[in-house]
Amino acid sequence: MSHQHRLLDDENRRILKNEYWSRLEKPVKLVFFTSQSPECQYCDLVEQILDEITDPELTNKIEVMKVDFDNDLDLRSKLGILKAPAVVIQGVNKGLIKYYGVPAGTEFPTFLETIVHVSNGDVHLPQSVAEEVESLEDKVNIKVFVTTACPYCPKMLHSAYMFAMVNRNVEAEGWEVSGFPDIAQSYGVYAVPKVVVNDKVSWEGAVPPEHLLRKVKEAI
Repeated sequence: MSHQHRLLDDENRRILKNEYWSRLEKPVKLVFFTSQSPECQYCDLVEQILDEITDPELTNKIEVMKVDFDNDLDLRSKLGILKAPAVVIQGVNKGLIKYYGVPAGTEFPTFLETIVHVSNGDVHLPQSVAEEVESLEDKVNIKVFVTTACPYCPKMLHSAYMFAMVNRNVEAEGWEVSGFPDIAQSYGVYAVPKVVVNDKVSWEGAVPPEHLLRKVKEAI
C-alpha cells in the first residue's frame, strides 16, 4: 500500500496499541464501503486510516472488508448503507453501528473506543438505561450528525452506539457532515451534534443517555 506519508506517527501508534488495542478480546470486522466515483472525495483517506489502525504490528484482531459501494448492492441494502465512505463496525454488538465520513479529529477516539467495545462487550450506559434499551421491540434508527472539531459530539454518538450494542433493533449512525453537505442540508443540520431518531424526532445539542432514551421512546 503506497501511501505517501503515514497519518499516525510512532507515538500515536504506541498509544493506539497500548491504550486501545490492548483491550481487544473478540475479533472485529470493519465493513468499509468505498467508491471510485469522484464524488467520494474522502474514500482514500478513510481507507488509509483503516489500513494504519489495523496494521498487523498493532493488532491481529481487526479485519477490514472492503466493499464496492457502486456494485455490491446486496450488502449495501442489507446493511442499509446510503453513502460512501461508510464503515460498519461488527463485533459482539447486536444492532448496527455505522460511521459515515472520515473518523478523524474529535471523532477518532470515539471510533477507536467503539471498536474496543464491540470486541470486549463493555456497555458504557447506566444500568437502568441499558435494561430499558434492551427491552425495546420497535425498529430504531438514530442519526447523529457530527464534525471532526466538535467537542460535544463524541459523547452523543457514543451513547447512540451503546444503544446499538445492546439491542438488535437499533441502528446507530454517525454522519460527519463536511463529507455529506446534501444529507446535512436535507436534515436541516445547522449545529452539531444534531440527533434525528426515526426521521421524525430531532434536536440539537448533546444530551445524557436517559434523555436519548426518552426521545427514542417518543419517536417509537
